Formats: sequence, C-alpha cells, structure tokens
Amino acid sequence: MLFASIVASLVIATAHPARMQPDQSTQQPQTPPQVSQENLPEPEEVFEAYVEALGGREKMKEITSRRIDGRYVGRPFKFAARLTIWQEFPNKFHVKIHEPAGETIEIGFDGKQGWERQPGIGLRYMEGLRLIELRDSSDFWGEANYKERYVDWSVVGRSIFQGQKAVGIHVKGVSGREKMLIFSEETGLYLGSRTFTVHPETGEPAEFETVLKEYKDFDGIKFPTGLIQRFRGEENAAEFEYVRITMNPKEKHDFGPPAELRDKNPEQDAGG
Repeated sequence: MLFASIVASLVIATAHPARMQPDQSTQQPQTPPQVSQENLPEPEEVFEAYVEALGGREKMKEITSRRIDGRYVGRPFKFAARLTIWQEFPNKFHVKIHEPAGETIEIGFDGKQGWERQPGIGLRYMEGLRLIELRDSSDFWGEANYKERYVDWSVVGRSIFQGQKAVGIHVKGVSGREKMLIFSEETGLYLGSRTFTVHPETGEPAEFETVLKEYKDFDGIKFPTGLIQRFRGEENAAEFEYVRITMNPKEKHDFGPPAELRDKNPEQDAGG
C-alpha cells in the first residue's frame, strides 16, 4: 500500500548513485523511545487492528487498483515536481515524478521486473539492492498483508510517535531486510517506519524514517494523504503530497518496462 516509502529512498539515492554500497541488510533500525512495556499486545492484534482501521478486509477486496496525483518535494529536484502513482493488485506499480524544468524520474515494477528512468543515468532495469527494495515494498496493501510480506514479527514496546501513543513492531521481510513499523494505539493506523538504506552522500548505511500524513476516507478505505521522509539526524526531508486519490480508476495502465527498454534488452524482458 505504501510502497512510496521505498520509492522515495530510491529517488533520494539518485543524488550520488555511484557511491552506493551493495549490502546493508544486516543493519537493524533503532527502536523509538519507549514509554511502557506493560500489557503489550500481540503483534497479530496490532496488524489486525490496522486492517479494521483501514476499513476491513471485505471492503479492501473491492479495491483492486488506484491512482494518486500530487506533488513531490526533495532530492534531486530544486523545486516541487508533479507526482503520479499507479498501483494494481497484487503488486504492480509505476511512479512518475516530473519536474517543471523537464527532468523526469520513473520507477516501475510489473510484478517481476523493476525498471527506472533517472536524470543523468537514463532508462534501465533495476538489479541488486534496489530491486530487492522494490520487491519488498510492492504489495498493494502493504503492512495489512503482513503474513505474506514478513517471515518474522514481534512487538518491541510502546513509544510516543508524532504525538501519539504508539506500538513498535520489528519485522523481517522475505529477503531478510529488517525494519521497525509504528502503529497508533489510539486509531490502529500505521504511522510510519524506520529502516536502513544507503545514504546518497556518504555511501554508508543510514537509518531512514518515514512519517505518514493524515489519513482520509476514499471510497470507504482510509488512506494517508502523503508522507515525509528523512535520514535520521537530518533536517532536510523529502515530501510526497497526495492531492487526489482515485480508487479503481477506469483507465487501464501498462506497468511493463517502456518499449525502448524492452527493445534494448529482449533477453531480460523474456525473463532471461
């Protein structure tokens, strides 16, 4: 559901792509400051409360695609850029960020292959860590589909996060990557996460925090109206603002790599 949190880290990483390191999966995100560990809920209770807070599984089954229109402010652009996100159940997505001066970033995943278009790099298939991040975050319903996304999960304690009493859950993805998920005890909603990714300026693993904006109702399903991200200890942030969210849009979208990339790499497009 919230794959944009990983997409944002990929966008930020384009500032200095040559300095990226291949492996940082052993890093563990820091637990938010704890408030109390008395009578902690089971992790499954927290996840299921989140599902109900969104609108419930039966309502969620009615939503099979969405389109998000908005704006993006952050690296590598100097000014606000137009943001468009297309998603389709179970795990397809395409994000396009177009800056007024003409620079464009695109990141897509068709369920098997990941691809990107980046300023100064061009159009290419994704590999290695970047592809792992995409696959780890591609699920249409995100944390609500925890049984498929993660192989291990445990509650680590309570904290105050963005002014709300929250519960932190440490999770381990199928790929082995770990992160901390933070849920509101008051509303049941997912508030944000902390994970490790490569810092674009140092080339070293650094903790990356995602904070979700206010949730609103869209066709009976609650959805955040954007998110803010920054590396731990830094003031500069990247912001995704969702202006319009359309559930089950009428138009069909092609999530596959652009024809120009398929023509250059026929073996990879065929799964080779």
